[in-house]
Amino acid sequence: MSVHIVMMLVPSMFIDLVEFYGLTKASLGLIFSISSFCFGLGSLPMSLLYNKYGPRMLLVLSQLGIFASAFLASNCQSVESFAVFNIFLGLFASIHHPVSLTLISEVFDNNISKANAFHGIFGSLGVSTGPLLCYYAVNNFDWQFSFFMIAIFNLIIAPITYFVIPKSKSRESISTLDFKKGSQLRMLKIFCFLSLVVGIVFTVFNTFIPSVFKVALGEKSNLLVSGILIFGIIGQILSGFFGDKYNRMKLLSFVLMILCPLFFATYFLSNFSLVTVSVLLAIFMYAIQPLINSIIKDITNPRIRPLVFGMNFFLMFGVSGLVAALGGLIADLDSFKLIFPIFSILFPVGIFLLYLLNKNKEVVEV
Repeated sequence: MSVHIVMMLVPSMFIDLVEFYGLTKASLGLIFSISSFCFGLGSLPMSLLYNKYGPRMLLVLSQLGIFASAFLASNCQSVESFAVFNIFLGLFASIHHPVSLTLISEVFDNNISKANAFHGIFGSLGVSTGPLLCYYAVNNFDWQFSFFMIAIFNLIIAPITYFVIPKSKSRESISTLDFKKGSQLRMLKIFCFLSLVVGIVFTVFNTFIPSVFKVALGEKSNLLVSGILIFGIIGQILSGFFGDKYNRMKLLSFVLMILCPLFFATYFLSNFSLVTVSVLLAIFMYAIQPLINSIIKDITNPRIRPLVFGMNFFLMFGVSGLVAALGGLIADLDSFKLIFPIFSILFPVGIFLLYLLNKNKEVVEV
C-alpha cells in the first residue's frame, strides 16, 4: 500500500509541481520518467538477492529507504534536489514488488490468482489514497507535506514488518543454466515484450488521468480521482476469482480488448461520460495485475521466479515509465487527453503477444 501511494504522489500533484518549480510539463515528465525508471531498475538486483537475504530484510530495507528519501524530498526547495531524492525514492520503492510477489507465490499454490488479488486490493487502496493524501496536503499545508506523511508511515511499518515476517534460510543462487531450456526461454522473451506493453499503458493511466481531471475540474479533482481509482479493487477481485477458474492468458486478452476503446474514447469525453469511462478504466486496468503476476508462476520454476518477477516489474514500471516524458511533451503540444488515444494502439500488440505466449505454453505442456 505504501509503495502505491508513493507511485501516485507526483502524478497527483503534476500541475502543482509544474507551477511550484516553474517547469514545462515535458520537463517534469522527464523527472518522473527517470524516477519511474529507477522504480523498476532497483527490482532487478533485489530479485537476485531474494534467495540470499530473504523477504524480511529486503522489505525492511525498502521501508527505511522510502522513509529517508521521502523525508528529504519533503524539504526540497530546488528542482535538482527534488529530482535526486525522487530517484532514491524510486529505487527503494522498487524493492517491494519482486520480493512480496515471490513470497506470495511460495506461500500460495492452488489459489495464486486470489492471493495476488488480495495483495492487489491493498495496492489499489494505496493508489486511491495517494490523490486523497495530496489533496489534503495541498489544501491544508503544502505539497511537501504529502512526502512527509509517507515518510512517517514507512518509519512506523518498518519495525512491524521485521517482527511479522519470519526469517528465511538462504538458498542456492540462480544459474544461467536455469534459462537454457529453449521453450521456457522463448516464453520469457514473449513475456518481457508483454510486460513492456502492459507497463506503458499502465503508466499512461496512472500518471496522466489525475491531470486530465485537474484541467477539467481544478483543485478538487484529486478527490474525484481518488474515488475513481478505488474502483480498481473491483477489477482485482474479479480477476482473482476468474483467474483461478479459467485460462489466465485468455482472460488478460479479454481485459486488453475492453481497455482499447476506453483509452481511445477518453479524448472525446467530458463531465459525466469521462467519469464513467474512467471508472471502467480503473476496474479493467487493475484487473491486469493479479493475472499477469499469476501468469509468471505458470511459465516459471521456483528457482528463476524471483528474477522474472524483478524483470517484469523493471519492464512494467521502469522502462515503461520513460513514456511519462513523451506524455508530458504531448500535453505541452496539445492536451493530456490526447495521450490516451495515441497509446491505445498498444493494446492489439499485447493481445497478439498473449496469443503467442499461450501457444508456446500449450506446446510445453504437450
